[in-house]
Amino acid sequence: MHWCSVILLLFCSQLIFSQDIWPPDVPKLDTVSVYDFNTGAVIISWYPSDSSDVAGYRIYRSINTLWQPIADVPAPATSYIDNSATSNFHPELYRIAAYDEVENLSAMTPENKYHNTIYVFPYQDSVNCVYAIRLNWNRYLNWEEGVKEYRIYVSENFSPFTLLATNSGNTNQYFHMNVNDNTSYCYIIRAISNNYRTSTSNKTCFFTDLPNLPTFIKADYATVEDKKIKLSFTLDPQATICRYRLQRSTDGVNFDPISFLNQCDNKYTYTDANVNVEKRYYYQLVAIDQCNQARLYSNIASNIVIYTSSNDEVQSVIKWNRYQNWLSEIDSVYLYRIIDGESNYELIYSSVNTYDTLKLDDLSNIALHSPAISNKFCYYVEQVERSNQTTANKSKSNISCTYQTTRIFVPNTFTPDGDNLNNTFKPIITFIDKEGYVFKIFDRWGFLVFQTTDVTIGWDGKIGDKLCQPGMYTYYFLYKTIDGQIKERSGVVYVYFP
Repeated sequence: MHWCSVILLLFCSQLIFSQDIWPPDVPKLDTVSVYDFNTGAVIISWYPSDSSDVAGYRIYRSINTLWQPIADVPAPATSYIDNSATSNFHPELYRIAAYDEVENLSAMTPENKYHNTIYVFPYQDSVNCVYAIRLNWNRYLNWEEGVKEYRIYVSENFSPFTLLATNSGNTNQYFHMNVNDNTSYCYIIRAISNNYRTSTSNKTCFFTDLPNLPTFIKADYATVEDKKIKLSFTLDPQATICRYRLQRSTDGVNFDPISFLNQCDNKYTYTDANVNVEKRYYYQLVAIDQCNQARLYSNIASNIVIYTSSNDEVQSVIKWNRYQNWLSEIDSVYLYRIIDGESNYELIYSSVNTYDTLKLDDLSNIALHSPAISNKFCYYVEQVERSNQTTANKSKSNISCTYQTTRIFVPNTFTPDGDNLNNTFKPIITFIDKEGYVFKIFDRWGFLVFQTTDVTIGWDGKIGDKLCQPGMYTYYFLYKTIDGQIKERSGVVYVYFP
């Protein structure tokens, strides 16, 4: 070979070598998108490098905030599926570089030009106390033309995906309203650029197990105990939102809150001590949502009030109201009485006619046989709900007492002839204190012929062991009323023998 040829060959080889030290141009990413919803694999696509000597492309992914190479892809490929990605757990970030045949490597995509997958996640939420599924996702970054919109797709109970809504490109949150309970909802988000490039997010699913408001509240009873009103309510044990407001009214129309409850149980009891049990009160338990809005009302429970008075016929007049209002009817009514000084209430009246609200209690027989009995008579009424249960709900009224006044009747004649008719003379006095009683009989000359301190004993017409003579006799008696007043009375009685 001629030496000139050798020199020319060496010169050309050196020239070629000097060109290979230049790396290819930096390639430009097109889009990244979730490729496989199950595995989280990501597909990365890019535009071919402008350099003619590109041999391939190196893909980088942000791993623990460091950019790590994950694959070399030979040219002329312009896409790559990253099967090691986990885009179903978080956004994946990518950059790319190009290399030539002698492995000159370009710079990576500028740090502020990386592309990322969209990661969407659902949350249970509410809007104005209406339950919803809130979707949040990260924005797709670094399309030069920007994001035009985000399309939200939904699949209900694993049906095919359909378009649910479209958000503007600067909004990365959406509230799915009016969702059904116990339903599976799956979502994907698709970013659309202003040049109609697309990127699809991971698939995220949410099973609705919405908090359950109560479906019923039952007021069991309002009953008087120890001058307080005790309330009982049966609650829905399946409810998971258990916020209640107990409210009270004096007219059954205008209610004011008196207590709040936040517990899930099947029973709620409350004792209202700030009451006068001789008045009616109306109670209602209200289920409220997290915005304190009333969502469900119980039936109204109102206490029974009993009223008593006395009349001139030695009777107690007893009135009461019907219980309001059980969900079923009133089954029966029971009226109880206690005489002051006794230990137990006595049932004096019962009825299945639940519309009875008035009773006259005749006390004349009691007074006649027990004149020194207390003049204080107390009553309460109890009403029972009609029920198929073993134990029915009951409501007891307040205790109301009435006082009978002392009454006196003195006969003006009697005939102690042994025929068992009008054979004994004594004043008929009711409702007096048995202590301090004195009864005396005097003849026409003023001699004492009979006396006793026992209110039940009268004069049998005898003076000593012999019957008295017919004619006029003077009586005198002294007594003490129940309230402690000392009183006396005198007059004449005629004895005769038919």
